Amino acid sequence: MADILSIDRSPQGLVDALCKRISTLLAPSFWYEAEQFEHGDNEEYHTPHVHAQLLPTTKTESKERDKSKDYPVIQVLCTSGMITDLSNVPFGSEINIHIYFGGYSKDADNQGWRIPMAMLWRTLQNLLSDTICEGYKLETPIKWSPLGNNEPPYYQAVLETVWKGAPPAVEVPNEDNIIFTRDTQEETPTA
Repeated sequence: MADILSIDRSPQGLVDALCKRISTLLAPSFWYEAEQFEHGDNEEYHTPHVHAQLLPTTKTESKERDKSKDYPVIQVLCTSGMITDLSNVPFGSEINIHIYFGGYSKDADNQGWRIPMAMLWRTLQNLLSDTICEGYKLETPIKWSPLGNNEPPYYQAVLETVWKGAPPAVEVPNEDNIIFTRDTQEETPTA
């Protein structure tokens, strides 16, 4: 359980915590390390690159660049949020997170869709076993899908989640030595 003082209840805190959780979960042992890494030449099965919000820009736009080295890839994306109740209730705030899984397979049988689906399913199992992350609780329904626009050798899947929690504390920057307190919503001099 996370130290209560180290919880970052912001959208970026939730995204970062999910990235860390997924990175740990999908370590090389997930890919049957003994079998897949035995010869050290199977680039399709290695620890996924996990990115928060945006994928990094490539270092080159060269068509000759081997993009297969970017896979498997996971993108944890905060898509929206909503505060429905400003009182101190357990579920007055929600954050919508989409987790995209990408795989690469040059096999001619077009079964590379199994790579992102395996990562998605393992991640879903983990999230369902512990539905709390950075002070937010995973809610149902949870939507998942292998994306239909797969273009071999690149394959994708998506997991759509909603996380609910208490609204974050109202924090207003200290302007002119006046802040607004959460309890009174009235101006309180700070000097």
